[in-house]
Amino acid sequence: MSASSVRLYESISKAKNVRIYKDKTKEKPYDFKLYPFGERGTFIDPELIREITDSLAASIAAQFADYDYIVSPEPGGHTWGMLTAYKLMKPLNILRLSTELYDNYEVSIKRETAYNENYIYFDGFKPGDRVLLVDDVISSGATIRCIADQMERMGVQLVGVQAILAKGDYYQALERDYTVPVRVLSKV
Repeated sequence: MSASSVRLYESISKAKNVRIYKDKTKEKPYDFKLYPFGERGTFIDPELIREITDSLAASIAAQFADYDYIVSPEPGGHTWGMLTAYKLMKPLNILRLSTELYDNYEVSIKRETAYNENYIYFDGFKPGDRVLLVDDVISSGATIRCIADQMERMGVQLVGVQAILAKGDYYQALERDYTVPVRVLSKV
């Protein structure tokens, strides 16, 4: 463990377990860790924010030299995408989740994870754009797969993925299947 990751590792080890159900029948439980930096996290210490932002920016600067802008999905990745884009002085395109406020987006795709279904909206992309995807947590990789597949259909080149945390080895399958580097700050 590096000295620059102490708070991250501590927050991972202290994450609370919760059970989420995909539907009201409660037939499909999903055990979920509430990482403070993840999509359902709540309270984040400013030192942890700084540590994660600095670590993401350093990892990206070291491993991803050539991309036009950062792309990050709601609900968890967009916060880290915004902080990292600011730190690196790169543009950011946020992928929004479905809501009545976003009826007129260019493209929407259905996203299904182990615990929910929704739509991701894509707007402002042009064929030939070279983008880096920043997300909070890679679990099964389903979110990144649906984003990467849609980008390919739009002619947008995904040059790599940077996440804070990978659960299991699913991130390695993303690397193989999409032939892009997938980097994470930590693994569980």
